[in-house]
Amino acid sequence: MAGVAAVAAIGGGLLAAVASVGLAEAEVRRAEDRRLGDEAAEIVAEVQGLSGEALGALVAEELHELEPAGLRVAVRKEGVLVGGDATLPMNAEGCTTQREPREMRVCMAVGGPWSCAVATGAVPSLGGRAMGTIVLGAVVVAALIGVIASRMLAGWAVGPLARLGQRIGDAPLDEAVDLGADEGVHEIDALRQTLRALLDRRTEALRAARLFAAGAAHELRTPLTTLSGELELLAEESLPGPALGRIAALRAITGRIGRLVERLLVLARVGAAEAMRHDAVEIGEVLEELAHRLPAEATERLTLSLEGQGTVRGDESLLAVLCENLMHNALVHARPAAVRVVLREEEETVLLDVIDEGPGIPAAERARLFAPFQRGAAAGPGEGLGLALVAQIARAHGGEVLFQDAPRGTHLRVRLPRWSPRAAAPVTLAVCG
Repeated sequence: MAGVAAVAAIGGGLLAAVASVGLAEAEVRRAEDRRLGDEAAEIVAEVQGLSGEALGALVAEELHELEPAGLRVAVRKEGVLVGGDATLPMNAEGCTTQREPREMRVCMAVGGPWSCAVATGAVPSLGGRAMGTIVLGAVVVAALIGVIASRMLAGWAVGPLARLGQRIGDAPLDEAVDLGADEGVHEIDALRQTLRALLDRRTEALRAARLFAAGAAHELRTPLTTLSGELELLAEESLPGPALGRIAALRAITGRIGRLVERLLVLARVGAAEAMRHDAVEIGEVLEELAHRLPAEATERLTLSLEGQGTVRGDESLLAVLCENLMHNALVHARPAAVRVVLREEEETVLLDVIDEGPGIPAAERARLFAPFQRGAAAGPGEGLGLALVAQIARAHGGEVLFQDAPRGTHLRVRLPRWSPRAAAPVTLAVCG
């Protein structure tokens, strides 16, 4: 829109410049005609009543005065030349352009029997340079005006749509979205109403899905706990080797299903703002506690570097899940390579970097791994919920998780808003489902 308006302004400016040049050219010609006409009328007035030597002396004086200005004069009485240039035509009173025998502009004044023609050899004109300057200046000014006007017009026209887009982009997934009041633009107001209805249906669908997932997970938790206990008791009995092997396999499967159920419950909880706690949490302490619980093999490969405690405001149990999943993914999928966890603070941000020296993840696969049940092409065992949980929890705390380019292995970085007790106001969590 802005480009079209600018081009239109330039075109309009060009047309205006051409019209201005035409008007200026006409004004220059009128000014020259007034000058020539005034000279002719003055001479006619001065020769009235003169004759003989006095008349000749006056005509000679006028010729001498006007010659340096490039003007030619012809004085006649009753059509008979008294003095001056005989080649000047005798026309009716007024100004005309003479083309033959050479081009000239001639103005005639008449008073009684006397007439005087004053001519200039150059037809008055602005000249090519002046015309070009006027046209160029008009085009430049028109272009500037067009750019400014087009930006203002574009801002006025697109402003409501941009504000609507910002409200949609900032909206949490499972809460009612405030799209603002109508702004008097019919098309955008109609779009606002349509989007409002669509977002309301989406919010209800997400809430229903979350409630179903939470309910199903709760219903599965009790029988899974019972089944796990029974299998543990069976494993303690004196049974043949093949039977104990099958029991061990069943216990592993049951444990995997149990972990999946727990993660589904966490996902449901992340999306419910009312279920989250807003405490001061030191990420450094969470990482140290998790590191102490790791088996010896994992501890040997892990390097924990704490350059600050990384205090944030949020739910400690959810933040522990975030840290645990990051460390677990790196230790499992990079095995037997080393893993480095670095926590540091910036002015307003806590940065948590998890870097491994494993096979790495292709750039084309990275974005989809933050969606639930998505796994990499070379992934080992797992449900594909680890990074999805990390991303959900980070967003719920006003942060983000991103892959960073690394020369080798995989580098994940979590950014969280840093919290300080000296802050003037508490941090408001942005909950995204």
